[in-house]
Amino acid sequence: MNKKLLNRSLLAGVVALSTLFLSTYALAGDTLSYDRVAFNVAADKDVENDVLSAVLTATQTGQDTAKLADEVNKAITWAMEIAQKETAVERRTLAYTTSPVYSDGKVDGWQVAQSIELKSKDSKALSTLLSQLQERLKVDSISYSISTAVRKSTEEQLITEAIANFKTRATQVQQAMQRAEYRVVRMDIQTGSEMPQPMMMAANVSSDGGSYSARSAPPSLEAGKQKVRVVIMAEIELSLK
Repeated sequence: MNKKLLNRSLLAGVVALSTLFLSTYALAGDTLSYDRVAFNVAADKDVENDVLSAVLTATQTGQDTAKLADEVNKAITWAMEIAQKETAVERRTLAYTTSPVYSDGKVDGWQVAQSIELKSKDSKALSTLLSQLQERLKVDSISYSISTAVRKSTEEQLITEAIANFKTRATQVQQAMQRAEYRVVRMDIQTGSEMPQPMMMAANVSSDGGSYSARSAPPSLEAGKQKVRVVIMAEIELSLK
Protein backbone atom coordinates (compact mmCIF):
# COMPACT_ATOMS: atom_id res chain seq x y z
CA MET A 1 0.00 0.00 0.00
CA ASN A 2 1.48 3.33 -1.06
CA LYS A 3 1.59 6.39 1.15
CA LYS A 4 -1.27 8.18 -0.67
CA LEU A 5 -3.61 5.20 -0.29
CA LEU A 6 -2.67 4.85 3.38
CA ASN A 7 -3.56 8.49 4.07
CA ARG A 8 -6.95 8.04 2.36
CA SER A 9 -7.68 4.97 4.53
CA LEU A 10 -6.78 6.81 7.72
CA LEU A 11 -8.96 9.77 6.74
CA ALA A 12 -11.90 7.47 6.05
CA GLY A 13 -11.47 5.85 9.44
CA VAL A 14 -11.46 9.20 11.22
CA VAL A 15 -14.61 10.28 9.38
CA ALA A 16 -16.36 7.04 10.30
CA LEU A 17 -15.47 7.38 13.99
CA SER A 18 -16.57 11.03 14.04
CA THR A 19 -19.89 10.12 12.45
CA LEU A 20 -20.43 7.35 15.01
CA PHE A 21 -19.60 9.70 17.89
CA LEU A 22 -21.95 12.42 16.65
CA SER A 23 -24.75 9.89 16.10
CA THR A 24 -24.35 8.54 19.63
CA TYR A 25 -24.30 12.05 21.07
CA ALA A 26 -27.45 12.95 19.12
CA LEU A 27 -29.24 9.85 20.40
CA ALA A 28 -28.16 10.66 23.95
CA GLY A 29 -29.39 14.22 23.46
CA ASP A 30 -32.74 12.89 22.24
CA THR A 31 -33.19 10.78 25.40
CA LEU A 32 -32.16 13.59 27.77
CA SER A 33 -35.64 14.99 28.32
CA TYR A 34 -35.40 16.49 31.81
CA ASP A 35 -35.63 19.96 33.34
CA ARG A 36 -33.76 20.74 36.56
CA VAL A 37 -35.20 22.39 39.67
CA ALA A 38 -33.16 23.32 42.78
CA PHE A 39 -34.64 23.93 46.25
CA ASN A 40 -33.86 23.68 49.97
CA VAL A 41 -35.77 21.97 52.77
CA ALA A 42 -35.04 21.83 56.50
CA ALA A 43 -35.98 20.16 59.76
CA ASP A 44 -35.18 21.54 63.21
CA LYS A 45 -35.78 20.89 66.88
CA ASP A 46 -35.27 22.79 70.14
CA VAL A 47 -32.97 20.71 72.33
CA GLU A 48 -32.22 21.20 76.01
CA ASN A 49 -28.60 22.15 76.68
CA ASP A 50 -27.09 19.46 78.88
CA VAL A 51 -23.46 20.61 79.22
CA LEU A 52 -22.39 23.66 81.23
CA SER A 53 -18.92 25.18 80.73
CA ALA A 54 -17.18 27.91 82.72
CA VAL A 55 -13.88 29.72 82.20
CA LEU A 56 -12.11 31.22 85.23
CA THR A 57 -8.88 33.21 85.36
CA ALA A 58 -6.25 33.94 87.98
CA THR A 59 -4.66 37.36 87.35
CA GLN A 60 -1.89 39.30 89.10
CA THR A 61 -0.47 42.71 88.15
CA GLY A 62 2.74 44.33 89.39
CA GLN A 63 6.45 44.81 88.78
CA ASP A 64 8.03 41.52 89.84
CA THR A 65 7.13 38.93 87.18
CA ALA A 66 8.56 36.05 89.21
CA LYS A 67 6.39 36.93 92.20
CA LEU A 68 3.34 37.46 89.97
CA ALA A 69 3.84 34.09 88.31
CA ASP A 70 4.21 32.40 91.70
CA GLU A 71 0.92 33.90 92.92
CA VAL A 72 -0.92 32.86 89.75
CA ASN A 73 0.53 29.35 89.91
CA LYS A 74 -0.55 28.97 93.52
CA ALA A 75 -4.09 30.15 92.71
CA ILE A 76 -4.43 27.76 89.77
CA THR A 77 -3.03 24.84 91.77
CA TRP A 78 -5.46 25.64 94.60
CA ALA A 79 -8.39 25.78 92.16
CA MET A 80 -7.49 22.53 90.39
CA GLU A 81 -7.13 20.68 93.70
CA ILE A 82 -10.60 21.80 94.75
CA ALA A 83 -12.07 20.97 91.33
CA GLN A 84 -10.48 17.53 91.44
CA LYS A 85 -12.66 16.62 94.43
CA GLU A 86 -15.83 17.17 92.40
CA THR A 87 -16.02 14.03 90.22
CA ALA A 88 -18.98 15.35 88.21
CA VAL A 89 -16.88 18.21 86.83
CA GLU A 90 -14.24 17.94 84.08
CA ARG A 91 -11.33 20.35 84.32
CA ARG A 92 -8.38 21.55 82.27
CA THR A 93 -5.93 24.44 82.25
CA LEU A 94 -5.94 26.97 79.41
CA ALA A 95 -3.61 29.74 78.22
CA TYR A 96 -0.85 31.16 80.43
CA THR A 97 0.16 34.72 79.53
CA THR A 98 2.57 37.43 80.65
CA SER A 99 1.69 40.86 79.20
CA PRO A 100 3.14 44.34 79.66
CA VAL A 101 1.01 47.02 81.32
CA TYR A 102 1.43 50.48 79.75
CA SER A 103 1.16 53.94 81.24
CA ASP A 104 1.66 57.03 79.07
CA GLY A 105 2.98 54.83 76.28
CA LYS A 106 5.62 53.19 78.48
CA VAL A 107 5.78 49.81 80.17
CA ASP A 108 4.70 50.39 83.76
CA GLY A 109 4.41 46.79 84.94
CA TRP A 110 3.33 43.30 84.05
CA GLN A 111 0.18 41.21 84.15
CA VAL A 112 0.41 37.45 84.56
CA ALA A 113 -2.71 35.36 83.99
CA GLN A 114 -3.83 31.79 83.49
CA SER A 115 -7.28 30.35 82.88
CA ILE A 116 -8.99 27.06 83.58
CA GLU A 117 -12.10 25.53 82.03
CA LEU A 118 -14.68 23.54 83.98
CA LYS A 119 -17.33 21.46 82.26
CA SER A 120 -20.17 19.38 83.66
CA LYS A 121 -23.65 18.01 83.03
CA ASP A 122 -24.45 18.66 86.70
CA SER A 123 -25.19 22.39 86.80
CA LYS A 124 -25.73 22.34 90.56
CA ALA A 125 -22.32 20.79 91.21
CA LEU A 126 -20.60 23.25 88.90
CA SER A 127 -22.48 26.22 90.38
CA THR A 128 -21.37 25.25 93.89
CA LEU A 129 -17.79 24.81 92.69
CA LEU A 130 -17.81 28.24 91.07
CA SER A 131 -18.86 29.85 94.33
CA GLN A 132 -15.79 28.30 95.97
CA LEU A 133 -13.30 29.16 93.25
CA GLN A 134 -14.44 32.80 93.04
CA GLU A 135 -12.57 33.39 96.30
CA ARG A 136 -9.37 33.61 94.23
CA LEU A 137 -10.33 33.35 90.56
CA LYS A 138 -12.49 35.53 88.32
CA VAL A 139 -15.29 33.92 86.31
CA ASP A 140 -14.86 35.13 82.73
CA SER A 141 -17.82 33.38 81.14
CA ILE A 142 -20.38 30.62 81.42
CA SER A 143 -21.81 28.95 78.34
CA TYR A 144 -24.06 26.04 77.48
CA SER A 145 -23.90 23.36 74.83
CA ILE A 146 -25.37 20.05 73.76
CA SER A 147 -23.41 16.89 74.46
CA THR A 148 -22.05 14.92 71.50
CA ALA A 149 -24.35 11.96 72.13
CA VAL A 150 -27.52 14.10 72.30
CA ARG A 151 -26.51 16.12 69.24
CA LYS A 152 -25.79 12.97 67.20
CA SER A 153 -29.10 11.28 68.04
CA THR A 154 -31.01 14.50 67.36
CA GLU A 155 -29.32 15.01 63.98
CA GLU A 156 -30.10 11.40 62.99
CA GLN A 157 -33.80 12.02 63.69
CA LEU A 158 -33.77 15.33 61.83
CA ILE A 159 -32.01 13.87 58.78
CA THR A 160 -34.82 11.33 58.42
CA GLU A 161 -37.39 14.12 58.81
CA ALA A 162 -35.58 16.39 56.35
CA ILE A 163 -35.42 13.65 53.70
CA ALA A 164 -39.17 13.10 54.14
CA ASN A 165 -39.64 16.85 53.63
CA PHE A 166 -37.50 16.65 50.51
CA LYS A 167 -39.64 13.88 49.05
CA THR A 168 -42.81 15.86 49.79
CA ARG A 169 -41.40 18.98 48.14
CA ALA A 170 -40.05 17.12 45.12
CA THR A 171 -43.40 15.40 44.56
CA GLN A 172 -45.20 18.72 44.96
CA VAL A 173 -42.97 20.33 42.30
CA GLN A 174 -43.39 17.36 39.98
CA GLN A 175 -47.17 17.39 40.23
CA ALA A 176 -47.47 21.15 39.98
CA MET A 177 -45.36 21.06 36.80
CA GLN A 178 -47.50 18.17 35.52
CA ARG A 179 -44.56 15.86 34.98
CA ALA A 180 -44.65 12.10 35.13
CA GLU A 181 -41.59 11.62 37.30
CA TYR A 182 -38.47 13.17 38.84
CA ARG A 183 -35.03 11.96 39.74
CA VAL A 184 -32.43 13.26 42.18
CA VAL A 185 -29.46 15.06 40.64
CA ARG A 186 -27.84 16.38 43.83
CA MET A 187 -28.54 16.21 47.56
CA ASP A 188 -26.32 17.99 50.12
CA ILE A 189 -27.13 17.45 53.81
CA GLN A 190 -25.84 20.04 56.29
CA THR A 191 -26.20 20.03 60.07
CA GLY A 192 -25.77 22.83 62.58
CA SER A 193 -27.26 24.68 65.53
CA GLU A 194 -27.88 28.15 66.85
CA MET A 195 -25.11 28.44 69.43
CA PRO A 196 -26.16 30.36 72.57
CA GLN A 197 -24.10 33.37 73.56
CA PRO A 198 -21.89 32.91 76.65
CA MET A 199 -23.32 34.44 79.80
CA MET A 200 -20.72 36.92 81.04
CA MET A 201 -20.23 37.04 84.79
CA ALA A 202 -19.61 40.25 86.70
CA ALA A 203 -16.55 40.04 88.90
CA ASN A 204 -15.69 42.10 91.96
CA VAL A 205 -11.93 41.93 92.44
CA SER A 206 -9.60 43.98 94.54
CA SER A 207 -7.99 47.03 92.98
CA ASP A 208 -4.67 45.24 92.55
CA GLY A 209 -6.25 42.32 90.73
CA GLY A 210 -5.92 40.07 93.76
CA SER A 211 -8.23 37.51 95.31
CA TYR A 212 -11.83 37.87 96.36
CA SER A 213 -12.41 38.84 99.94
CA ALA A 214 -15.19 36.34 100.55
CA ARG A 215 -16.89 33.41 98.96
CA SER A 216 -19.57 34.46 96.48
CA ALA A 217 -23.05 33.01 96.44
CA PRO A 218 -23.58 30.29 93.82
CA PRO A 219 -24.68 31.82 90.51
CA SER A 220 -28.20 31.10 89.32
CA LEU A 221 -27.90 29.02 86.16
CA GLU A 222 -30.56 28.10 83.63
CA ALA A 223 -29.41 25.84 80.78
CA GLY A 224 -32.14 26.74 78.28
CA LYS A 225 -32.41 25.30 74.79
CA GLN A 226 -30.84 25.71 71.38
CA LYS A 227 -32.14 24.83 67.94
CA VAL A 228 -30.52 21.91 66.09
CA ARG A 229 -31.13 22.17 62.37
CA VAL A 230 -30.63 19.96 59.31
CA VAL A 231 -30.78 21.55 55.86
CA ILE A 232 -30.97 19.65 52.57
CA MET A 233 -29.94 21.51 49.42
CA ALA A 234 -31.28 19.48 46.53
CA GLU A 235 -31.61 19.48 42.78
CA ILE A 236 -33.99 17.29 40.79
CA GLU A 237 -34.70 16.66 37.16
CA LEU A 238 -38.27 16.56 35.87
CA SER A 239 -39.33 14.50 32.88
CA LEU A 240 -40.76 16.58 30.02
CA LYS A 241 -43.76 14.32 29.69
